[in-house]
Amino acid sequence: MSRICLILEGSYPFTVGGVAEWTHRLIQGLPDEEFVLWTISPTGNEEFRYELPENVVEVRRVGLASSPDYEAPTRGDRQEGWNEIAAFHLELFEGDYDRFGSVVMQVSEPGTRSLNLRNLLRDKQGWRLVTHFHRHNMPIEPFVDYYWSWMATHMPVFKMLQQEPPEADLYHAVSTGYAGLLGAMAKVRTGKPFLLTEHGIYAKEREMEIYGSGLVKGYQKKMWNKMFRGLAKIAYDQADQIVALFERNRKAQIELGAPPTKTRVIPNGIEVERFADIHRNGREPVPEVGFVGRVAPIKDVKTFILGARILRDRFPTARFTVVGPTDESPEYYRDCVELTRHLGLEGRLTFTGRADVRPYYERFDLLMLTSVKEAQPLTLIEAMTAGVPIVATDVGDVRDLLQGDGLVVPPKDPDELAKAATQLLSNPARARAMAKRARERALRQYDIRKIWRDYAALYHHLMHA
Repeated sequence: MSRICLILEGSYPFTVGGVAEWTHRLIQGLPDEEFVLWTISPTGNEEFRYELPENVVEVRRVGLASSPDYEAPTRGDRQEGWNEIAAFHLELFEGDYDRFGSVVMQVSEPGTRSLNLRNLLRDKQGWRLVTHFHRHNMPIEPFVDYYWSWMATHMPVFKMLQQEPPEADLYHAVSTGYAGLLGAMAKVRTGKPFLLTEHGIYAKEREMEIYGSGLVKGYQKKMWNKMFRGLAKIAYDQADQIVALFERNRKAQIELGAPPTKTRVIPNGIEVERFADIHRNGREPVPEVGFVGRVAPIKDVKTFILGARILRDRFPTARFTVVGPTDESPEYYRDCVELTRHLGLEGRLTFTGRADVRPYYERFDLLMLTSVKEAQPLTLIEAMTAGVPIVATDVGDVRDLLQGDGLVVPPKDPDELAKAATQLLSNPARARAMAKRARERALRQYDIRKIWRDYAALYHHLMHA
């Protein structure tokens, strides 16, 4: 039995949703492997949202807000350590990350560590390094502002490098960012293989958040963006294999610096037998229109509600159902309930909360996915397998998933959403034909058992290469 360390940031087992559910199913799908969870979260003390499978043998927590160890024992030549750190930073400007392993040893590895966090914050060499970057990068900004921005971007990195890797035969990070940094550091310190899987492209997602924020100054945005792109490049450099869920994301990884020869695609998947036996034949359309997913801003349930209001005028008997947890973002859920009331949809639009989705797929004449961001949404694969016609926003892998056997619309556009829904609800024969083709393809390509076999084979290959 092998011991796999899954490295997770802001995800399983503290949250629900796509990545967390994928992780839970991966562990369940490989019962002959032991898993260690190395989890990064805001405090490190969040409550579990999942009951852990029996083959999870350890959980190692890292809290971003917890105090780091300033006094980790050091030995050796501090000047040598500073020379390595300075050279590493300077080489970053040329896109050269080769010195990462040496830096890890200087600040992380017990027995060879020459610098601890107190050195990094208090030594004159550290001060000179920060003032050098201030002069060359942003001399017009007050130094005190630049210093605290530098601290905010670098302190989490120092904290990650101080962590002690759990014992494992393979380290598997489920994103770049801080999780990818832990994986890269574990690879350097243990010599064990490092596998990286990205559902979305972490560096690009953080870039969108950073540049969309009004709380961060212009030069701070650039600093944060460079940090996350640098962390992605480090993870790509150190990883033995890099997995994307679909081809478009694989190409995005390569654009960010992933060596093409390391990259491959393993798609998402579901337990197809749970949805393949859903019987929908002989139903007369009501119509009944559904949404499946968390009631959260990223899913843009408000656009679903606005689209429902338009459809109600076109289909006076239509009913609408939102199936999914309502506790992730309580304020957003309250906004959705208020919007439903304001638009006169009370009694016509129902929020079920957390529920088994299969009975709803039997009833739905149409599924509408309105997300503003997705990777390869499991909801669509479930609906395809169940034979439900689909209208979805053009995010992530949605267009390639549907391949024309469903309609794709721009995000945040309730008019286009309702227009596409009207086309399928007004032409049930067309909708059924599209759903039939999508179902046949989902059964062939997205069986979760095949996905887990692919991962089991990849684990075995990396551990015995």
